[in-house]
Amino acid sequence: MKRYWKYIKPYLPAFIIGPLMMIVEVIGEVVLPKLMANIINVGVANGSVGYITGTGALMILVALLMMAGGVGGAYFGAKAAVSFAADLRKDAFDKVQTFSFANLDQFSTGSLVTRLTNDITQVQNLINMALRMMLRAPGMLIGALIMAFVMNAELAVIVLIVIPILVGAIAVLIKIAFPKFKIMQKKLDALNSNIQEMLTNVRVIKSFVRGDYEEKKFAASNEDLKQTSLGAFKTIIIVMPLMMLMMNGTTLAVVWFGGRQIIVGNMQVGDLTAFTTYIVQILMSLMMLAMVILQSSRAVSVKFLTRRLI
Repeated sequence: MKRYWKYIKPYLPAFIIGPLMMIVEVIGEVVLPKLMANIINVGVANGSVGYITGTGALMILVALLMMAGGVGGAYFGAKAAVSFAADLRKDAFDKVQTFSFANLDQFSTGSLVTRLTNDITQVQNLINMALRMMLRAPGMLIGALIMAFVMNAELAVIVLIVIPILVGAIAVLIKIAFPKFKIMQKKLDALNSNIQEMLTNVRVIKSFVRGDYEEKKFAASNEDLKQTSLGAFKTIIIVMPLMMLMMNGTTLAVVWFGGRQIIVGNMQVGDLTAFTTYIVQILMSLMMLAMVILQSSRAVSVKFLTRRLI
């Protein structure tokens, strides 16, 4: 962390304000379903137009505050991430200029290009996503879970059964995907090296009529990268729909058991509507955390190589 502090310090306000603005959005997301439940349970049930209008106006105000928080969080998150990446890229480039011939022999030209472009962009995307999600996802998870238990502890038990399963699925996803992303990065280095070599020596290649050979060489590297990339993303393609299936199954179970409670008079319609929203928020927050961790695995897969340039 000390290594990267010098890139964070100049933009520390943006690193702090961004997540704080996202908290405003989270508070609004947790409050809105409860306000909607009140409209249904009180305003609609009693035919109170005044209550519906007043609560509706409050919901509009909360939505506007959420929008301000979301826009502010996105702006400061992007500012912090882009500035961090720009300074990191500059230092990495300056470090390359100081390399001895022995150091240069350890990196191909294509590899250095990848480090200065793709790898640092991956780190930038990770920071941007983390600043927007690191407080939003846990905040939404905790807030929605609390509200769900307050409204109906019996139904909330369903979520407690599903959460460990989802967490286990996320852990398996990361364990399988991380090594594959690391291999994919090496294949990308090889492809970039081939491109760099071909473009640098294009006149020599044409002079000796080696175009066909270079095309076959590039095609082999390109196909290798494609197959490796497909293997890496195949895990995500398989696991993500399964997680979505579990989310939809959980929502269906909540609606089923909640509907039975409404029939016997143990739950109001508005509460079930809000409760269903909270369940979706809980499960979506876990999905967001999974995406952050997955993005971090891609960034970490290139960390040990990029670290040698700063």
